[in-house]
Order: sequence, then structure tokens, then C-alpha cells
Amino acid sequence: MQCTKCGQEVPEDAVYCPHCIGERKITDRQVINGGLKGGALGLGFGLLLVSVMLGFYELERGIKAIALTVPIGTFTTGLIIGLVRAKRDWK
Repeated sequence: MQCTKCGQEVPEDAVYCPHCIGERKITDRQVINGGLKGGALGLGFGLLLVSVMLGFYELERGIKAIALTVPIGTFTTGLIIGLVRAKRDWK
């Protein structure tokens, strides 16, 4: 099988081209920054959802727990997505 980027032969069981992998290094700092960006976006989105939800329902029973868990869930989801995207964004 041939690499689509460099055109050299690659073993069939290879996940990445052994000839191109040297160019595709990403640092741990870049992965952490990607996770933090994703987490911040997720937290912002979660807080926006909670603000809208509290505007409609005020602090009724059960809404307090939802208002707490939504930002936590969106932050965690954003953090994971940010880490994965940063790891996949080969430079």
C-alpha cells in the first residue's frame, strides 16, 4: 500500500506512514490547550443553556440539580472533544 501524502510504500498493518510520522508531532501542551479550549466552550454553552432554562422555569423543584449538572456535563464533553480534536490535528 502507498502513502497518500508521500507516495512511499507503507506496510498493510500500519496505522500511520512511518516516513511521514516525523512531521506529524504534536506536543502535550497543544493537546492540553485543545482540551482547555473545548472545556471552556462546553462550559460557556452549558451556562448559556442554564441561563435560558432558568429564565423560563425559575428555581422550581428539580431545576436546581439540572442547572448544576448541565454545565458540568457540557464542560466534560467539551474537554473530551477538545482533547481528541487536538490529538487528531496533526501539524
